Amino acid sequence: MITITPQARAIAAFTLAVLLVMGDLNRIWFAFVLLLGDSYPSGRGGQLLSALVVIAIALVVTAYAVATLNATGRGATWDSHLAGAAVLVAAVGMLIVVLLGFAAVIHGSTSVPSGGFGPYGL
Repeated sequence: MITITPQARAIAAFTLAVLLVMGDLNRIWFAFVLLLGDSYPSGRGGQLLSALVVIAIALVVTAYAVATLNATGRGATWDSHLAGAAVLVAAVGMLIVVLLGFAAVIHGSTSVPSGGFGPYGL
Protein backbone atom coordinates (compact mmCIF):
# COMPACT_ATOMS: atom_id res chain seq x y z
CA MET A 1 0.00 0.00 0.00
CA ILE A 2 1.25 3.42 -0.91
CA THR A 3 1.10 5.87 1.97
CA ILE A 4 0.85 9.51 0.97
CA THR A 5 0.23 12.63 2.97
CA PRO A 6 -3.14 14.39 2.97
CA GLN A 7 -1.52 17.25 1.05
CA ALA A 8 -0.38 14.90 -1.71
CA ARG A 9 -3.82 13.28 -1.78
CA ALA A 10 -5.42 16.70 -2.22
CA ILE A 11 -3.12 17.49 -5.14
CA ALA A 12 -3.81 14.10 -6.74
CA ALA A 13 -7.57 14.39 -6.26
CA PHE A 14 -7.66 17.87 -7.77
CA THR A 15 -5.51 16.76 -10.71
CA LEU A 16 -7.73 13.75 -11.42
CA ALA A 17 -10.86 15.91 -11.16
CA VAL A 18 -9.45 18.40 -13.67
CA LEU A 19 -8.49 15.55 -16.01
CA LEU A 20 -12.04 14.23 -15.70
CA VAL A 21 -13.57 17.57 -16.71
CA MET A 22 -11.12 17.98 -19.59
CA GLY A 23 -11.95 14.50 -20.90
CA ASP A 24 -8.42 13.16 -20.66
CA LEU A 25 -9.54 10.21 -18.54
CA ASN A 26 -11.52 8.97 -21.53
CA ARG A 27 -8.32 7.27 -22.62
CA ILE A 28 -9.13 4.60 -20.05
CA TRP A 29 -12.41 3.97 -21.88
CA PHE A 30 -10.57 3.94 -25.21
CA ALA A 31 -8.14 1.31 -23.87
CA PHE A 32 -11.15 -0.73 -22.75
CA VAL A 33 -12.63 -0.56 -26.26
CA LEU A 34 -9.31 -1.53 -27.86
CA LEU A 35 -8.93 -4.43 -25.45
CA LEU A 36 -12.30 -5.87 -26.45
CA GLY A 37 -11.69 -5.25 -30.16
CA ASP A 38 -14.33 -6.59 -32.54
CA SER A 39 -16.30 -8.12 -29.67
CA TYR A 40 -17.24 -4.63 -28.43
CA PRO A 41 -20.97 -4.18 -29.09
CA SER A 42 -22.12 -1.65 -31.65
CA GLY A 43 -25.21 0.54 -31.69
CA ARG A 44 -27.06 1.48 -28.55
CA GLY A 45 -25.62 -1.45 -26.64
CA GLY A 46 -22.14 -0.15 -27.26
CA GLN A 47 -23.20 3.38 -26.37
CA LEU A 48 -24.68 2.14 -23.10
CA LEU A 49 -21.57 0.14 -22.23
CA SER A 50 -19.36 3.12 -23.07
CA ALA A 51 -21.51 5.41 -20.92
CA LEU A 52 -21.38 2.99 -17.99
CA VAL A 53 -17.59 2.65 -18.18
CA VAL A 54 -17.05 6.40 -18.30
CA ILE A 55 -19.57 6.99 -15.49
CA ALA A 56 -17.75 4.37 -13.39
CA ILE A 57 -14.47 6.23 -13.96
CA ALA A 58 -16.14 9.50 -12.91
CA LEU A 59 -17.59 7.82 -9.81
CA VAL A 60 -14.14 6.60 -8.76
CA VAL A 61 -12.65 10.08 -9.20
CA THR A 62 -15.51 11.70 -7.28
CA ALA A 63 -15.30 9.14 -4.46
CA TYR A 64 -11.55 9.70 -4.21
CA ALA A 65 -12.08 13.47 -4.01
CA VAL A 66 -14.68 13.07 -1.25
CA ALA A 67 -12.44 10.64 0.67
CA THR A 68 -9.59 13.12 0.35
CA LEU A 69 -11.76 15.92 1.69
CA ASN A 70 -12.70 13.75 4.66
CA ALA A 71 -9.04 12.83 5.26
CA THR A 72 -7.88 16.46 5.31
CA GLY A 73 -10.26 17.33 8.12
CA ARG A 74 -12.07 20.25 6.45
CA GLY A 75 -9.96 22.79 8.32
CA ALA A 76 -8.68 26.14 7.18
CA THR A 77 -5.57 24.67 5.57
CA TRP A 78 -4.62 24.82 1.91
CA ASP A 79 -4.95 21.04 1.48
CA SER A 80 -8.53 21.01 2.76
CA HIS A 81 -9.39 23.91 0.44
CA LEU A 82 -7.81 22.09 -2.49
CA ALA A 83 -9.67 18.89 -1.59
CA GLY A 84 -12.93 20.86 -1.47
CA ALA A 85 -12.19 22.29 -4.88
CA ALA A 86 -11.47 18.76 -6.12
CA VAL A 87 -14.91 17.64 -4.96
CA LEU A 88 -16.55 20.56 -6.77
CA VAL A 89 -14.62 19.97 -10.00
CA ALA A 90 -15.28 16.21 -9.82
CA ALA A 91 -19.00 16.87 -9.35
CA VAL A 92 -19.01 19.04 -12.47
CA GLY A 93 -17.13 16.28 -14.30
CA MET A 94 -19.67 13.74 -13.12
CA LEU A 95 -22.50 15.93 -14.41
CA ILE A 96 -20.81 16.26 -17.80
CA VAL A 97 -20.18 12.51 -18.06
CA VAL A 98 -23.74 11.57 -17.09
CA LEU A 99 -25.31 14.07 -19.50
CA LEU A 100 -23.08 12.94 -22.38
CA GLY A 101 -23.69 9.28 -21.58
CA PHE A 102 -27.46 9.60 -21.49
CA ALA A 103 -27.50 11.76 -24.61
CA ALA A 104 -25.40 9.20 -26.49
CA VAL A 105 -27.70 6.34 -25.46
CA ILE A 106 -30.90 8.25 -26.18
CA HIS A 107 -29.81 9.41 -29.61
CA GLY A 108 -27.77 6.30 -30.43
CA SER A 109 -24.85 8.40 -31.58
CA THR A 110 -22.02 10.49 -30.22
CA SER A 111 -22.03 12.86 -33.18
CA VAL A 112 -23.31 16.41 -32.89
CA PRO A 113 -26.58 17.22 -34.70
CA SER A 114 -26.01 19.24 -37.85
CA GLY A 115 -27.89 22.31 -36.62
CA GLY A 116 -26.62 22.06 -33.07
CA PHE A 117 -24.51 25.21 -33.15
CA GLY A 118 -26.56 27.61 -35.20
CA PRO A 119 -25.82 28.79 -38.72
CA TYR A 120 -22.06 28.45 -38.26
CA GLY A 121 -22.03 24.69 -37.76
CA LEU A 122 -19.24 23.04 -35.84
